[in-house]
Amino acid sequence: MLHLLQPPAPASFMVQPSSSPAPAAKATLLNPSQRQIHQMLATYIATIRRDDFVPRLNKLLQSRASSSAGSATADIQAYYADRPELRNYTLGVELDRDLDYTLVLKDGRSITDKLAIRSHFSAGKNNEKPAKKGNRTAVNTEELLIRAANQSLLADAFIALTGSEEVLQPPIQNKERKPGLILSGPILSMGSVVEKCHFTIDLKRGMVEAICVLAISVPDENRRLVLARAILIANFRPGKKGQLQYAMQLVKAHHFPASRTLRDAAISLAKDQESLLLQSGHENPATKNDARPQRSFSLFR
Repeated sequence: MLHLLQPPAPASFMVQPSSSPAPAAKATLLNPSQRQIHQMLATYIATIRRDDFVPRLNKLLQSRASSSAGSATADIQAYYADRPELRNYTLGVELDRDLDYTLVLKDGRSITDKLAIRSHFSAGKNNEKPAKKGNRTAVNTEELLIRAANQSLLADAFIALTGSEEVLQPPIQNKERKPGLILSGPILSMGSVVEKCHFTIDLKRGMVEAICVLAISVPDENRRLVLARAILIANFRPGKKGQLQYAMQLVKAHHFPASRTLRDAAISLAKDQESLLLQSGHENPATKNDARPQRSFSLFR
């Protein structure tokens, strides 16, 4: 389940990076653990700033959407057809969140008032007469759209965008690495949230579109340091080939690889690691390979 935060100030994900590279002469020397974590953060930032980063993310998203559908384009449609509870999740939970919704009626009129949207689908439910299609109750397009107009539509995208933070460390021979925008692992404790999302339920075109702002962050003292924000678009159109499609529109780094902010975050993360390792008695994963030559690595190899 994705966690939602309060939306950022308008266009906050478009601001220019707030931290500039710190003069090397004034930089405090880092210990091995801090240096390893700082290199990982700097490599991550440098990678998402590459010109080919967004196109290659979109290849991952397209591959995930294709594999989710398999050889039959009805798989995603069947997912929503078999889960009537998602209707109540959209109308009873998601509409009450700080999310934006627009309903486009078949005559082209748009409705943005959430009470009116809930009323429209509640009235439609009362008039619905379920039909049988084989062993499954047939579900019309409007019903599929309301079931899909929630965070479940983003699940496959997050799977495709998630990789391992090991891609930021020196390579291990014959070990497969998965690239991604969100890197899971014990060193950086990177996480992501949906800060803002707008769902459009378009009855005229028979589709649902979600435009979302994602924030990728790491712990930094008693707060989360946002490393980057991204704009993701998801489209679901029942009955059409390639009915579930994802597109990454933008990935915006909020720091430079050599920024003082990243150095401070590395120091904080290393301190957290040491505290946890003292409690567990295990070796620090950020320093066990420190004797190896330091190199710069890309998420995409």
